[in-house]
Amino acid sequence: GEPEKLTPENMVFSGCSVKNGKGKGIVVETGMHTRIGRIAQLIADADGGKSKKKCGCLPDTSANATPLQVNLERLGARIGVLAIIVCVVIFVIGVAMDRRDPSNLTGPSWLYMVLIAVTLAVAAIPEGIPLCVTISLS
Repeated sequence: GEPEKLTPENMVFSGCSVKNGKGKGIVVETGMHTRIGRIAQLIADADGGKSKKKCGCLPDTSANATPLQVNLERLGARIGVLAIIVCVVIFVIGVAMDRRDPSNLTGPSWLYMVLIAVTLAVAAIPEGIPLCVTISLS
C-alpha cells in the first residue's frame, strides 16, 4: 500500500530551497530537459510538449502574441527594410560620385561607401523603441 515515489530520495530541483546545511550536487539535466522544463513545455503547448521552433532554436511564440507585439514587430520590419533601401541608395550615389575617404584619398571609393552604408544601417536600428513603449504604457 505505499504510494510510488516520483523522484529518488537524493534528487533535488532548482526550484527547491535549502534552509540550512551544506551539500554537493551533480547536474543531470538542464533547461527544457529537466522535469520543471518539461512541465513548462506541457503548460505552454497544447500538443503535449512538442514545441514548434522558429529558426531551429527559439520557440515560436507568434501564436500568442499581443496586438502590441505584432505591431512592434511589423514596425521593426518596416524600419529594417527602409534602412536597407536607404543604405543601398546612399552606397550607389556615393560610388557614382566617387566619394573617397578623406584620410585615404588613394583608397577605392566603394570600400569607403560600404563603411558608410554599414554605419547608417547600424544607426538606423531603433534601440529606444522598447523603452519608449514601456514608459508610455506605464
